[in-house]
Amino acid sequence: MENGNHETKIDVRIIVSGLDIAQLVSKAVNNIQLERDYNIVVSSIIPTVELDIVKKVAGGADILLIGGYGHDETYNILFNELKTDFNNIGLFDYNSIIVEDESIDDKLAEKEILNSIIKSTLSYSLNLINIHALENKLMKVTHNYNNLLDDYNQTVKENEILTQENNELREDISEVKSDFNAFKLRYEDIYSKKILEIFSLYDLWQDTFRQDLKDEERIVIATDKFKPDNVIVGQGFIAAESKSKAIEWLKIVRTALIFVDDNSDDLIKDLSSDSEPKVPEVRDDYDISNTFENFWD
Repeated sequence: MENGNHETKIDVRIIVSGLDIAQLVSKAVNNIQLERDYNIVVSSIIPTVELDIVKKVAGGADILLIGGYGHDETYNILFNELKTDFNNIGLFDYNSIIVEDESIDDKLAEKEILNSIIKSTLSYSLNLINIHALENKLMKVTHNYNNLLDDYNQTVKENEILTQENNELREDISEVKSDFNAFKLRYEDIYSKKILEIFSLYDLWQDTFRQDLKDEERIVIATDKFKPDNVIVGQGFIAAESKSKAIEWLKIVRTALIFVDDNSDDLIKDLSSDSEPKVPEVRDDYDISNTFENFWD
């Protein structure tokens, strides 16, 4: 017996062994008014134990009642094939509707159907509670999963950004290393070179000789001419390896200048008394004698 859409009602389907039992069950169901009194609908009475047929008809039922003489082999086979997490299977026991003369009592049939449905409904309700609990857990798990998925996707995006930044940093590091290697190659001998200190020529002269420097140009000329190691003079400064080295050179230059100034007249006489003046040799590259008296002529 088929019924329409029963979304808010419990859908019960009864599997029996033959048409005679099916007629008896149909009559009993009509007499006990299940839909009116219990919000239960018996949507199908299936007069067969053929497994393929039963599977097609019983699919989607909330409660399945299997008719039989106790939990026999047929019941066990159908139970194992039809039981799911979303339905409940009960026994419609033929033994409970047969009287002493082995006839079937209609009233007992009504009572057995009602009792079987009620017991199965209670089990089904408990099963629904478990299902709802599992659904709630599933919803929470799904919610957590979605949150984790969002976090994962965000992490993937951030990882892509970090990967791009890391690649850019690697390129920058490569450029820095290249620049450093070039710098290192250019100045790798810097420790082998002597670094010169710079001093004020006027201050150093004053501190050393307690007099003002009046002729910087002659000191510059003398230094440029003799080119002492690691000594440079010019622009009012003197550069040397140390202050003592700078003072040492200034003392040498000062001594030479004093000597030249004191003997300038004698030198002029010696030059003018030369009896055999010689015509200077014409040279493309004329060397100036390394003497102080002609540095500033």
